[in-house]
Amino acid sequence: MDNRVYVGFIRGRKRIVSRVAGAIVLIGLALALAACELPGSAPAGSAAATGAAGAPAAPNAATVEILAFNHPPLRPVLDQVNALLAPYGNRLSITRYDPVTVEGATFAKNKGVSGHVPLAIFVNGSDILTVNGKKVTFESFPKGQGTGMVADGEWTLADLDAALKQATGQ
Repeated sequence: MDNRVYVGFIRGRKRIVSRVAGAIVLIGLALALAACELPGSAPAGSAAATGAAGAPAAPNAATVEILAFNHPPLRPVLDQVNALLAPYGNRLSITRYDPVTVEGATFAKNKGVSGHVPLAIFVNGSDILTVNGKKVTFESFPKGQGTGMVADGEWTLADLDAALKQATGQ
């Protein structure tokens, strides 16, 4: 066998093995992400409303709907949001949606959320609220917490807390 043919054959096999290995890694990563659950959330596809502490919400509770992708870069932000919600107890009726579920995708479509918005928080039905005299849109990561792939939103956790105080009459 000609040496050039043999070398070309070996290189071709290495490329195939490399591509198959890369595909296996990507599939494994996708499966691992799909198996993750959002902290403090109901199981994927579930959208049961609860108070901030997990107990039933009061009848006159302000509503908070959280649309969040089940991605690891978002977890620290969700932990911060959950910590912010906790003191409000049953004064909030909280519903969480994952946009990759049918229920979450329907919710996103009904709210006009399109594209790759990792997080949107709706207080009493709206994600655009006037807080301390300025309009704030509660979409994407809070200011200063975005990733290289997803930009920061124009809101802070202090803005969210102020909006929740307004919504609950505090």
